[in-house]
Amino acid sequence: MELHPLTLEEKPVFDSFASKIGAKLTSYAFAPHYIWSQHFAYYWSIIEDHFCVFAKYGEDYFLPILPMGEPYSIEVARATFQYCLESNKNPQIARIENVPEPLLLDFKNEDYHIVKKETEYIYRTEKLVNLSGSGYKSKRNAYNAFVARNPSAKLTPFHKDDMETCFELYDCWHRSRAELCNDEFYLAMLADSTSAHNIGIKHAQELGLIGRVVRIAGEIKAYTFGYPLNSDMFCVLFEISDLNIYGLSQFINREFCREIMPKYKWVNAMDDSGLENLKRVKLSYHPTTLLPSYTVYESRNDIS
Repeated sequence: MELHPLTLEEKPVFDSFASKIGAKLTSYAFAPHYIWSQHFAYYWSIIEDHFCVFAKYGEDYFLPILPMGEPYSIEVARATFQYCLESNKNPQIARIENVPEPLLLDFKNEDYHIVKKETEYIYRTEKLVNLSGSGYKSKRNAYNAFVARNPSAKLTPFHKDDMETCFELYDCWHRSRAELCNDEFYLAMLADSTSAHNIGIKHAQELGLIGRVVRIAGEIKAYTFGYPLNSDMFCVLFEISDLNIYGLSQFINREFCREIMPKYKWVNAMDDSGLENLKRVKLSYHPTTLLPSYTVYESRNDIS
């Protein structure tokens, strides 16, 4: 099996395969892999008309998504998994991540161990715009308070000239979050996400990301980036705002959803990374669907 480094040049090919499967999980897009390229080395290969993505951590490979093909082939998935097992120094690293629930049956019938990985939060775009009902009362209040206090606030398209300011905003957000938390896992995630934001913002155009910033009195105080996942679902990849400005996060979320609502019926806000505070925030927006994903290991590996 011949592997090739995954670069920006492969995005059109990746996208052509992804478009055929109509995935709802956010990992079946190019951007959420490429932004982590400082932490993992990504490779690709085409096997029996399936686009296969491999991620390498240290000396060991795993599959961040299933091989993409139409129709889907469990034989190709098995072959790529076997390649990881044979290539790795540590066989426990070998796995297939982000397996959709409907395809688990193929693995249940095989000699594999299945673990629930994450749950993604899917919302009706219209509900995030209207914020109707008692369940959204606090969101409406925060939004209205922000608008009243910041009449100059505007959601505008991101431009390359905004890049350095967005980097600075992320650094301030990062420091503020770190000061409020002593959880080592969360602090490590913050450190890792710095390069992901930098890569995503720097290569937003090449990655097909749609970016918006909020300007208050001409100064950028929040940004958001995302991408179309399929014909009626949009994924929010990043959303950062000045934590000292009450209602700003509600403002950028609502206004961005208002903009995309005519085209995208659903918004996927990705997962909560196992963080309880992030889980509470995402649940507070009342998702319509909680979409689980699964990781598949070889059954002889003792994974708990």
